[in-house]
Amino acid sequence: MKNICVYTCNRSEYSRLKSVMQSVHDHSDLNLRVVASGSHLLNRFGNTVCDIEADGFSVDERIFTVIEGGTLETMSKSIGLAIIELSTYFARAKPDMLLVIGDRYDLLPAVISAAMQNIPIGHIQGGERTGTIDESIRHVVTKFSHVHFPANKSSRDFILQMGEKPDHVFDVGCPAIDLLLSSPQMTRDELFATEEVRAKIGKSPIPANDYLLLIQHPVTTENHDSFDQMMATLEAVHALNMQTILISPNIDPGSDPMVAAIRAFQYKYENHQLFTYRHMPLDLFFNLLNHAACMVGNSSAGIRESSYFGTPCVNIGSRQKNRDYGSNVMNVGHDKKSIEQAIAKQIAHGKYDIEYIYGKGDAGQKIANIIASMTVSTQK
Repeated sequence: MKNICVYTCNRSEYSRLKSVMQSVHDHSDLNLRVVASGSHLLNRFGNTVCDIEADGFSVDERIFTVIEGGTLETMSKSIGLAIIELSTYFARAKPDMLLVIGDRYDLLPAVISAAMQNIPIGHIQGGERTGTIDESIRHVVTKFSHVHFPANKSSRDFILQMGEKPDHVFDVGCPAIDLLLSSPQMTRDELFATEEVRAKIGKSPIPANDYLLLIQHPVTTENHDSFDQMMATLEAVHALNMQTILISPNIDPGSDPMVAAIRAFQYKYENHQLFTYRHMPLDLFFNLLNHAACMVGNSSAGIRESSYFGTPCVNIGSRQKNRDYGSNVMNVGHDKKSIEQAIAKQIAHGKYDIEYIYGKGDAGQKIANIIASMTVSTQK
């Protein structure tokens, strides 16, 4: 029996790990251990560790690592604190493999701690390029890792160019798509009748025709511009006079100015129907994405999941630069007029043809089966 430690730090990461965790949990030759950290444990980000437990997973360890401040300095210090805490955990738990996903800074302490203790590392979604510091982190994690599960062929090819062993690199698709394709589809009326959605909308009318889904996160290398970037997007949304559902920014440096911009916008335009949520359950989020007239912002959901619904997407700025995306995505800079025009054009176009860019919904099972069948060495 192999003990597989899955390390998760935030809501979006968990949405991409859930099917992998379930497949590992259900596999007769694997034992799942879950370590939750980062914004999962913070109330202001929805205390989303509760979602993990509500889905039936036991959380073996909660590791508090976030140093308050929301700056580049506190981000660096949080990495240092996490290395100390995770080193203690790995020395005690001695997992047979650490499994991580993506490119966030809070992966670094996990892979460093595991690598220094000769624990094999599996990395999901390596080989993708974004053009920001996330890309640097992703490639560092790739070089620390021993087995790789990229989400498409172009990512696999890039990992091979980095010198990784071909028989340790598997094009499995994106695990987030597993959950998307297995989630129940809801009608518009069913969606807006749910308690979670109504909690914010209250007595406001259900969007009769069109609404926007807005998710915009700070870019670490542009954190000083976060307030202006968010305000430009919100001003563009206001100019279109459309009901808007906004999911709050993540925990990265620049998040606090973005939240300040949202509050300033709500004060300035108190009659604009902007409904803000700290967190949205995944099955409801997928349905919100499906029924939206357009997704706006810089979330990876606009690059990945939106193509499976054909939902028009306006991707803003550099955060998703160089990612593979479908014909439903339009890229613009942080300019109010450009954002407004792009949204209007996308709404006028309507739904696009569905494109299966990141797999067909079986990534989690593939990953679990590969891990169970392999003997992974820490030797490169």
